[in-house]
Amino acid sequence: MRRYIPTLITLICFAIALDNNAYAAKHHHAHHKTKSHRSEQIAPPLNLNIIKPVSPDFNTDSVSGDSLVHFAESMIGVPYRPATSDPYVGFDCSGFVSYVFKSFNFSVPRSSVEFVNIGEKVELADAKPGDIIVFTSPKKHCHRIGHVGIIYSNNSDGIKFIHSTSGKEYGVTITAMDDTYMNRFVQIVRVLKQNNSSQKDTNTTLAAIGR
Repeated sequence: MRRYIPTLITLICFAIALDNNAYAAKHHHAHHKTKSHRSEQIAPPLNLNIIKPVSPDFNTDSVSGDSLVHFAESMIGVPYRPATSDPYVGFDCSGFVSYVFKSFNFSVPRSSVEFVNIGEKVELADAKPGDIIVFTSPKKHCHRIGHVGIIYSNNSDGIKFIHSTSGKEYGVTITAMDDTYMNRFVQIVRVLKQNNSSQKDTNTTLAAIGR
């Protein structure tokens, strides 16, 4: 019996070593998996200084075009991302417009094609900051609605709009209304009551001074 004791001790030590190696390998794999999962998480864009949305009981009647555009500006640089409406991950075009307006308690669609069915239709020349601008798809020979943005300015320098584009900027940016976008233009949609009020005030003032 004694002659088998060294062999038995050797087998026990070997079994303990195998168990320790298996535990170390399992622990290393779990740590690596956690690390890999964390590395896949998307970090917020650099220099992002997003303004906090308004309170849930905020009255939409008091929203001005300037305040809405200022809020939209805070997200310039957020990357384009299909089917997404999250400033810390990305936006597609309708996701961006929807996020901006819903942050001011407006009930607006999520899909770009549905924006033509809301608000008041306004002539392009009368567009004001905060109005929604609707375009057809950027695909050639496609006449379906496929892009939306928010009017940024309309003055002697022309019309500019802020939007999330899948073009070379690939994110939220301000773009001038050039011939390419003019050919795709569909409609200006107004949901801000303040924009109507300012238009009435302007017309009243012009009438008072005889234009």
